Amino acid sequence: MKYYQELTIIPDPEIAPYFIWSKIFNQIHIALAEMKNKHDTSSIGVSFPDYHYDEKGKSSKLGLKLRIFAPSQKDLETLNLDKWLDRLTDYVHVKRIKEVPMDKVKSYVSVHRYRFKPVEVQAQTLSDKLGISYEDAIVTVDKRTSEKSVPYIQMRSQTNHSNYRVRVLQLPCDASKAGSFNTYGMNGMSDHVTVPHW
Repeated sequence: MKYYQELTIIPDPEIAPYFIWSKIFNQIHIALAEMKNKHDTSSIGVSFPDYHYDEKGKSSKLGLKLRIFAPSQKDLETLNLDKWLDRLTDYVHVKRIKEVPMDKVKSYVSVHRYRFKPVEVQAQTLSDKLGISYEDAIVTVDKRTSEKSVPYIQMRSQTNHSNYRVRVLQLPCDASKAGSFNTYGMNGMSDHVTVPHW
């Protein structure tokens, strides 16, 4: 990733940041979906520079910044965030496209759309797969890692207009890894494509 754009939510005492995140990220998701459909581009990834997640579940936050990364300046120009966020200029500040400052990059992160199957679904799947009773499957599933209380963004589906959450798990990585992102600019749970972090 060689280029990026940074967005900062403008604090407003009357509007919660998570409400603004919802508005911003809905637009970004639509823009990334259009990039994938029209230009066959899925190399644009995001990160949250002020992201915090406490493993003990006591606190988690996205922060007020979002960085959008691309391998080329042209990709970000084609994405055209100014157009997509035009109606939200009172709530978000969008900086111009810049080169990633490699001298400031401390590490890399992989950002995931965190999805966790409910225990009941995991148990039923395991029961069906292994041909064991549902009760035995529950005992096995209960020993697995429990769901993480990661920060999320409330979204609204453009197709069926239902609300859903995009849970965000951002993990530190030692090295850079190239690849494709989904239309949220993130990885699935099994991929670990990275973006620079500073």
